[in-house]
Formats: sequence, structure tokens, C-alpha cells
Amino acid sequence: MPDEAQILTALTTEHFGLAGARSQAAAESSSRSALYLGVVSATLVGLGLTAQVSNGGRIFDVFALVALPTVFTVGVFTFVRLIELGIEDFLLGRAINRVRHYYLERAGDSARYFMLSGNDDATGVMSNMGLTPRPFQLYFTAAISIGVVNAVVGGAVAAIAVGIAFDATLGVAVASGAAVAIIALMVAVRYQYTRRESGTRHPILFPSEVA
Repeated sequence: MPDEAQILTALTTEHFGLAGARSQAAAESSSRSALYLGVVSATLVGLGLTAQVSNGGRIFDVFALVALPTVFTVGVFTFVRLIELGIEDFLLGRAINRVRHYYLERAGDSARYFMLSGNDDATGVMSNMGLTPRPFQLYFTAAISIGVVNAVVGGAVAAIAVGIAFDATLGVAVASGAAVAIIALMVAVRYQYTRRESGTRHPILFPSEVA
């Protein structure tokens, strides 16, 4: 028979490691979001200064078509990584709940002092964060926030490119940019949904459960 004290020590250590990893994931998510928004802010300042110097002429167009696609690329990388961090956070929360379930099983009457859930399904993990698992919840993630900003950046690139390439009017350029921005956002939402569905699927506990 396994030693209960050793199991408890091992799970306590595991719990501590999982909590630390989850904290690191949250910190990386925050820092990556701040870095991208800082890049966007700096680029906008640069565009403003360039517009003043060039009076919105060819120099501005060249700078915009170099800077904005770069920002958009950084945004795509940031968006994808934030989704990965969100999946990591969910899986770490699930693992912590599984360890907490062991504590609850051994706690007996003292289990009432554990305020958080020990269920390792989506409902249990999200309820510990004060959330309810609903489809629209995915629209309020850090990744989607970055996705919205990046879609606008992509739309701006398209609008400027259409205006230069086809000598289009302001209305046509803006309409083209808006269409690109909407499409980019729809692709981002779809990617997040698909990626999280596959990444957070409930794992099999033990190989023997495979029938």
C-alpha cells in the first residue's frame, strides 16, 4: 500500500509547482499584452510625427506600409501566444483542482473549510475563477482584446494600400480597411475557439480507462 504521508507530501509539492507555473503564465500574458500595446502606441506616435513632417505625402505612405505590417505581425504572434497561455492556465487550473479533490477526499468533516471546487471539469475550473462556462466567455479573453486591436491595424494597412495602389477615394479605402478588419477579427475568433476546444479537451485519467 502506498504511504499516505508520502502521497500527501508529493501532491502538496505538485500543488505548489502548479500554482507557481500558473502565476508565471498570467505574468507572461500580461507582459506580452503590454509589450504589443506599447508597440502600437509607439507606432502611432511615429505615424503622427511622420505625417507632420511629410504633410501626409509619400514619406508617410512608405513609413506606414513598413511600420504597420510589422506591428500586425507582432500582433499575430502575440495573439497566438496568448491563446496558448490561456490554454496552459486552464490546464494548470484543472490539475490544481484534481489535487484539491484528493485533499477534499481526505479532509472528512473539515472539507467544508475548502472554499474552492475540487472538480477538474470546465465548470469546476471556471467556477474557481468566478466564471461560468458559456460560449460568449471566449469573447472576453486577453487574446481577443489583442485580436481586436490587431484587426484594426490590419484594416489600416489595407486601407492605405488600396488608397495608394488604386488611387481610391477615402470612402473606398475606409470600406476596404473595415472589411479586412472584420475578416481578420472573425478569423481570430474562430482560431481561438478551435484551438481552445482541442487544447482544453478533458484528458483521460488513466490508460486503463481506454476501452
